[in-house]
Amino acid sequence: MEEKIRVSKLLSELGLCSRREADSYIEQGLVTVDGEVVNELGSRAFRHQKIELQSGAKAQQASRITVILNKPVGFISHFDDAQ
Repeated sequence: MEEKIRVSKLLSELGLCSRREADSYIEQGLVTVDGEVVNELGSRAFRHQKIELQSGAKAQQASRITVILNKPVGFISHFDDAQ
């Protein structure tokens, strides 16, 4: 028997967003499962169901910028170190 899984986990597994982002989109009503809006955290669905992000969620993702930094070996990046 197939088990239902949290929608936020399924969104993450599909590579659409992180679990935290998924929770935010669910709260905003920007996620659909088989065409039905899901807006309750902890909602569950089967893996075979169609899970989509609405255009509002996609717009939020498109407006973000990711910055990746390389921290050299020996470089301290926090303030609580005496050095």
